[in-house]
Amino acid sequence: MDSANTLRGALRRASSYRALAFALAGLALATAPAHAQTSTAPVNLDLGAVLATGTADTAALASTPGTAPYEAPSLTPLNSTQPTSVVTKQTTDNMLIGTQSFADIARLTPSVSQISPNGPGLQEANGPTIRGFQDGQYNITFDGIPFGDSNDFTHHSTSFFTDSQIGQTIVDRGPGTAETVGDATFGGTISLRTIDPAATQTLTPYGEWGSYGTNLAGIRYDTGSIQTLNGTSAVVDAEHIQSNGALQNAGQERKNFFGKIVIPVGSNTTVTLMSDYNNIYQNPSIGATAEQMAALGHNYAYNTNPNSQAYNRYNNDHIVTDMEYIDVQSNLGNGWLYDGKVYTYAYYHHDLNGDDVNDTLSDGITQDSCAMPGCAYGPAVPNLVQLTPTGAVIAGVPGQTFKMDYRSVGTIQRAEKDFDWGDIKTGFWFDHQTNSRMVQNVSLSNGNAINYFSGDSNGGKITPTNAGGSIERLMHDQLYTFQPYGQVDWKPIDRLTLTGGVKYAFFRRALNAQVDQKTELPTGYSHNYGKLLPSFEAKYSISPNLSVYAQAAEGFLAPNLNTYYIAAPGTNSFKPQSTVNFQTGVAYQDEHLALGADIYHIHFQNFIQKVGGGNTAYFTNAGGVIYRGIEGDVTYTFDNGISLFGNAGYNQAYQTSSNTYILNAPQFTSNLGVIYDKNGIYGSIIDQTTGGSYSGNSGTPGPSGTTTATGGPLGDVGKGGKYPSGWYNPYNVVNVAAGYTFNHLNPHLDQIKLKLNVDNITNQRQIISDNGTNGAGDLLYWVLPGVSAFVTISVPINF
Repeated sequence: MDSANTLRGALRRASSYRALAFALAGLALATAPAHAQTSTAPVNLDLGAVLATGTADTAALASTPGTAPYEAPSLTPLNSTQPTSVVTKQTTDNMLIGTQSFADIARLTPSVSQISPNGPGLQEANGPTIRGFQDGQYNITFDGIPFGDSNDFTHHSTSFFTDSQIGQTIVDRGPGTAETVGDATFGGTISLRTIDPAATQTLTPYGEWGSYGTNLAGIRYDTGSIQTLNGTSAVVDAEHIQSNGALQNAGQERKNFFGKIVIPVGSNTTVTLMSDYNNIYQNPSIGATAEQMAALGHNYAYNTNPNSQAYNRYNNDHIVTDMEYIDVQSNLGNGWLYDGKVYTYAYYHHDLNGDDVNDTLSDGITQDSCAMPGCAYGPAVPNLVQLTPTGAVIAGVPGQTFKMDYRSVGTIQRAEKDFDWGDIKTGFWFDHQTNSRMVQNVSLSNGNAINYFSGDSNGGKITPTNAGGSIERLMHDQLYTFQPYGQVDWKPIDRLTLTGGVKYAFFRRALNAQVDQKTELPTGYSHNYGKLLPSFEAKYSISPNLSVYAQAAEGFLAPNLNTYYIAAPGTNSFKPQSTVNFQTGVAYQDEHLALGADIYHIHFQNFIQKVGGGNTAYFTNAGGVIYRGIEGDVTYTFDNGISLFGNAGYNQAYQTSSNTYILNAPQFTSNLGVIYDKNGIYGSIIDQTTGGSYSGNSGTPGPSGTTTATGGPLGDVGKGGKYPSGWYNPYNVVNVAAGYTFNHLNPHLDQIKLKLNVDNITNQRQIISDNGTNGAGDLLYWVLPGVSAFVTISVPINF
């Protein structure tokens, strides 16, 4: 603790206040430009916008087929100032399935893990985690815009956009520089860049068909450069996905529309307009007990019985999202660059769910059989409802209606002034999100009529404000975020860049709840959080092909809204979470070899940890936590088209007070494999391994030796190691892709692509994690989906 405070003080003195004063003084003294200069297109100043790789020669390698930087599934850029991995569009198009999400893409990089129990992208991913940091502890941006739920900063992998619209994915494993904005940057940033319009006019229909009754149909249109409009170009993409899912009765249907217009204004300014709309209906699984999988199959999720709480039509999500922005980038001349973005995005989530989907009764009778008053039911929720506040308890299927609707409006404004010795950067991010949420108990078998029966697992309380106990949540909350920053990049000698900066992170939470979550009491409360966050980075280019870097930075995360779920929120003892990060690394690229490696040490204070899932979840302050590890990626390419690649992360995350490991934090990850890419033929084999982790849940694991209905073992689940319970062994899956590109068939048909993906080719089906417990205390498991196959075709038509 003392050493961390000493380092924190030194970091503040060395890079924070002096750097900010220098930045502000420099901006005040610099002369504003008198006129615009003729130049190339302006630089996008958003984090992760450009994959720069040192000199022009080395930068060209990343776009040259057959070189190691081009073929690498994950690449460490030569301009890195923190551990960074880039996944390109050509990698995702060649290696992954079209239904997969940004979580699957990020999994190709070191220290990232994620779980997709319903098949590739066919349910919201559990994760991803980065070095053990959970969703909500790191940032995700879309074209530089931080987005997510304001209540807990989490994200939804099936919402907003599809794989087809992601052009580049950059995983930064660190808090970034002062100009890195977002609610949870201290755990890292997954930066997603949208596709750009193609240079020529092209119409590209594409489709995918495969396991689980999955089909994908899409069409993309690129206008090419329209000379009569000063080179304006646009791309439009429309896509439809339909699948039954790998799990029983857990289907998904998804529609997405995306458009982007890039408008040059003169020779120094570009205006970009983007709009995205996503509409999804899905039956998301919450896991299954060992008994259910033994009786009904390893892939059990829901049934088709309308008298059951587990009826699939009673357990569904309907989510509609949109995102729009206007971005103006300009080279103003005299070394001045400007990037200003105004945006809005929204998430509208309405769903139904059975009250206690996975329970059985203590005497072995199912919920469906125990449907009359007087039935001897145990901790499980019986099929009983009460349709009026004073009426009789009758047979019916209890459940809930859920609503979460929010919209964010914000802006990111950036300016940069270049000098002979370096540059000065300043700007700010402002975001305001309003979020309304409601949960009400209903009778699913009576047209979702209000259910007043209090004998449910959620403990509905009868208060004057919540309709006799039927409303369990009726809340309106707001989050205001403001983050101004100043940063200096100084080049004291050739090939060395020192970066010092400071950002002020300000959050304001405001809650107005007629029925607060958990307490179900009326609550009104607001609170401000703020912290000055210094950062310092050093990068030295030993040669055009080799660079080293070091970073020291602080991170900050305001408490989630769940800390307000108490009778008197003003008395909560949860302090903002903070980190001090130290990491150093190296990057190298040439025609045949691309590699990167780093080591890191992170001291985490006031760590707030979630234990359990569903209605049994609770939060606790775990105090201090240490994250440390070593990571690396390497690709070697031979002249014959074969590339060998691998990346891995060895990660430790443990509490300083008890030396116990953090929950749901895999202790290592790796991607190992081989690629062939030559003469239009592409093939890859990749073995993805995820290390063991602890869930912390100590529910009933099921009878010893339980197997699935198909005879496969459920896996070794139980106590072990440095945590009281819930250890899950390491697991791996092997994925294969093979494709062929038909080049130059005729002047209008070029680069038709046909591809086959086979995932989990060894058909692994073991338990890999749990999702907490049901009301009776039985663990709800996630199981690997079995082997699956998908065929993809795209047919670009040139005009």
